[in-house]
Parts: sequence; C-alpha cells; structure tokens
Amino acid sequence: MSTDPSADLLTGQPLPARSTRPFRRTLWILVGGLVAACVALVAVNLLTGPRLTGVDVDTTAVVSSANARLVLATNRQLTDITPEQVSIEPSAAFQVTTSANSVVISFPQPLAYNTDYAVSVRGITGTAVDRESTVRAAFSTSEPSLYYLSRAASAAEAGTRGTDRILRTTTGRADTEVAFESANIQQFVPMGSELAVVTVNPDLANALYRVDADGTAEALNLPGVGLVQDLQAAPGQSLLGFRFTSAADAAGPHYDNVLFVLDLRTNNATAVPALEGGPLSVTTWGFMANRADIVAQQYDSTLLLINPLNQSGGNPLENEPEFDPPVPLGQFANLTAFAPDGVRIAVSDRDGQYVLDLSQGTESAIVPQSVEGTTQYTAELRFLAGGAGTDSDSYVQRVAEFDAATGSVRQYLSLVQGGEARTVYAPASADETIVGFELSPNDQFLAVQIVPNRETERSDGYPVNAQATDATTLFVNVATGAVRRSVLGFDATWQ
Repeated sequence: MSTDPSADLLTGQPLPARSTRPFRRTLWILVGGLVAACVALVAVNLLTGPRLTGVDVDTTAVVSSANARLVLATNRQLTDITPEQVSIEPSAAFQVTTSANSVVISFPQPLAYNTDYAVSVRGITGTAVDRESTVRAAFSTSEPSLYYLSRAASAAEAGTRGTDRILRTTTGRADTEVAFESANIQQFVPMGSELAVVTVNPDLANALYRVDADGTAEALNLPGVGLVQDLQAAPGQSLLGFRFTSAADAAGPHYDNVLFVLDLRTNNATAVPALEGGPLSVTTWGFMANRADIVAQQYDSTLLLINPLNQSGGNPLENEPEFDPPVPLGQFANLTAFAPDGVRIAVSDRDGQYVLDLSQGTESAIVPQSVEGTTQYTAELRFLAGGAGTDSDSYVQRVAEFDAATGSVRQYLSLVQGGEARTVYAPASADETIVGFELSPNDQFLAVQIVPNRETERSDGYPVNAQATDATTLFVNVATGAVRRSVLGFDATWQ
C-alpha cells in the first residue's frame, strides 16, 4: 500500500496537482472587502454627526404627571444641547438637558391625550468629532380610563332601586364598559386598576368593598355599623380614608364624623388621633397628592397636618400604628383644594382665599378677578398639574356673580393663569346649575357635573351623596371650551 500522501488511497495512483491560487485570491478579496468596509465605517463616523440609537418614553406617564421624560440615545458623547435646537410638534412646553450620549427632554406640563408627537433635535455634535446632524423621533400618547357613577331610577311601585353601575370610558370614545354594578352604590374611588366602593344596606348603614379589575368584590372592615363619608384613596400607599359616624343603636364605641385610615394590606381601620387624644372628628379632609400625608379640618376650623405612617421607621400602618402628632396649620373656614405637587393646599375664610405652601410655610392670597357691577363669590378650585417652569399657581375656579340690578346670579368656570382669567365653561341656559368639576390629570379636559334644569330637578333620595336624577357630566376641552361629550352620571374621576 502506497504511503505517498499525494496518492489515491484506493488506487495508489498519484493525485492531480492542486492549486492554492483560487483560495488565496478569495482570501485576499475577503480581507480587502473587510478593510474597505472598516475604512468606510471610519470615514462615515468622521464625516457625519451623531446618530439616533434608541428612544425611551413612557406614553402613560407623559399624560398623567408633570416632568415626565423623553430620552433620545445616540452613538456618541454629546456636547450640550440648547432649547433652540429642539422642535416639538404639536407644540409643547419642554426643558432639555444633555447626559453623556443622550438628549433628555422633560415636559413640565403633561401632554395631550391620543396625540402623535414628532421631535427633532438639530445641529447636535459629538465631543470628539465636530460634525453636525439632526435626530428625529416620534411617539403617540395614550389616554387613561375615567370612571363615573350612573344610578338607576327607583322602582316606584316596589319602593326599591335598580342596579347602579360604575362605568369606565375615556373622553376620546363614546362606548363604555361596566367596571362594577350593585344595588345602592353611594360612592367610589379608583385605586390604580381597582376600586373602593361604598354601598347602602337595607338598614341604611354602609358597606365598603374592594373591587378588582374583573369586578370581583371583597368586603373591607368598617369600625362598626354606621355611615361612611368622604371616601378617599392615597395612590401607591395602600391606604384608604373616610369619615365614619356610628348608627344610633350600634354596639361598641360610638363615633361622630371620626377620621379613619384603612390599610388595604391588613384590612384594618384605625381612628386618627386628635391633638388632645381620642379619635379625631373632622368636617373635611384629604390626602396630599401622591403622598400619605393628610390635611384635616376640625369642627373649630383648625387645619391639621397628619402623617398616618408608623413613626418607628416610617412603615405603613400595622395592627397597632403610632401616628405622629398632628401639626396645626391655622384656622380657616374652608379647605378648598389640594395641588398636584403634593405640597400646596387652597383654603378660604371670610376675608378671602389663600394658597398654603406646606413645604415652605408660606401663605399667598388668591386675588379674585373683579367684574364691574357685580358682587363676585368664588368657591371650589382645582390646581393645574404643571411642575417646575410653569405658572405653579394656575387653577380653574367656580365663580358666581350676583347682579344687584337684576337679582340674577351668573355661574361659570374660570381658568386663571399668569394673573389673567378666561372663562372655560358657562351654563348653556339660565336654568342650568354647575354642581362640581374635576380636571383631567393632564389639564386637557374638565369633567363638569351639572343639573340641566333646576326647575325640574328631583333628588335620587340617597341618605349620603344624594344627586339629581338627571345629573349629567360634560367633558369640556380647557383650551377651546368645546364640549367633547356628555354622559348621564356623576363623580367622574380619572384613573
């Protein structure tokens, strides 16, 4: 057997000579191509500016809170970007900073719902190569759900009521879906994807439920048999709060408008202590926005700042919580509104209205817009959600003007910004009454609750939170004053 490596193993005959030239040629072509590609890539990087490599934006956050961000990442370290280099369509207030290889655009005011935004940044350059380029990005915003309560008409022949419904919808569509239905719904508040719902029992006492996203209800503990009022939730804190009054014949301790805080994790309701000890009775109260802190008003008009978190380490309520001592804020006739920034409240007394900044300990007067020939009365207001860089004292206020010459009263909602006032909604007829209103989280819409005709108004007869049987909510565009849609119901609240 031949051992010649160039011979055929089967025949022993010499193999034909093989040329290595085609392989070498292919190898050199491949290497040359790679070198050319690298040279071209280097040339492109040297001759062109930074390129966009990623876009990061939370389309829910940008319509629900101030100072949400859009981050444009590039392939290079960047020199500082100025506001003049940035364009946003449709127009929106913004601030811009540069962080390493990213352009960070923050929006001090929440953006509009269901809107396509286009962003371009011109003349951006890298720190190493002085070549300019333009980066562009586009995104579409979403719209959060809103809820409202639609009560059924009483069945007169039986003396009973039909099924009440909490409905979920948006301003941008006409269809609705049932989030929860039950007989005798008194009040509700959203808690993220859940609801807290108060119903009226046959004995006219209340029951409290936690309702999950699919409509399943779980009973929550109340301090006894009695009435729940002013139900509120502290988003992100697992806390509910309410005023509670015991039924006259209820067993156990008796409460009169006592403020309770309920920990949703333990299903335990605890009375908030007063300054002098014992349960705190209040006339009105509320959670500070996005916080667990409470401002409550006693019967003597004293406002108290209360921290309902356990003072040993700041943990949420446990079975035996220890509240920090309440902090008196002064005496005012009315606690009017809570600002979205979580540090300011609006109050009023017979001398006027004021904004208290609890973070700074300051008080500033709200100056009403005078109208010649009338006596003006201002009532509730709602602060706009703008953060840093905006007019932080902007608000929408309900106004009533009494004309002494005619004896008539004119109602309307006024937007106050930069010291200027503009009417954003006025009743369509002299018989219409504005009952209340809420602002959407992005300040784009007002949910205005009205009674269409006070002359024919009838109450639905609920023992607490009674409403007109034809209570209607209008969704009004704040910028234009146009009515987007209307629904038969009340207590409209955005998620």
